[in-house]
Amino acid sequence: MSDTSAHMPPQAPQQSPHALRVLVIDDDPEGARSLSELFRCYGCATSVAYSGRVGLRLLKLFKPELVFVDFDMPDMNGLEVVSEAKLIDAEAGRRTMYVCLTGGGPEITDESAGAAGFNRLLYKPLNVTDLLAVLLAARPGNFSASGAAPAIRPARVTYRDRTPKH
Repeated sequence: MSDTSAHMPPQAPQQSPHALRVLVIDDDPEGARSLSELFRCYGCATSVAYSGRVGLRLLKLFKPELVFVDFDMPDMNGLEVVSEAKLIDAEAGRRTMYVCLTGGGPEITDESAGAAGFNRLLYKPLNVTDLLAVLLAARPGNFSASGAAPAIRPARVTYRDRTPKH
């Protein structure tokens, strides 16, 4: 039997003014909120937009370091969003990491996502390990720039051999 707490996020810590700023742009409200809450549990400051256009407005106001963009949205697809977002970043002199979220299909590949300006492509359903790897890539070492308390705690996994001994 294994302890599944290794995959559970820690309790939501106090928000640091130096927390990694993450924007989630996805037309699925439940999925976007869930992703945002997961990141908040790991100490990130988050904002959510349910359309590409609103996401671009939030990009200017929230100034995220990391943006997750759903590929297939009704108002703008992820490629259109990241193309406009890169122009906003250039005007502001910012470097932002962009992650494309997709349910799969031939419309988007690692190559086309990279060519469009995405730093990473993740397939839904999302894997917590992949998401944490992206957070660490955005802010290596820790999500809190203050360094006061680590935003990620080491996972503890305990395996117990429960096979009967004869």
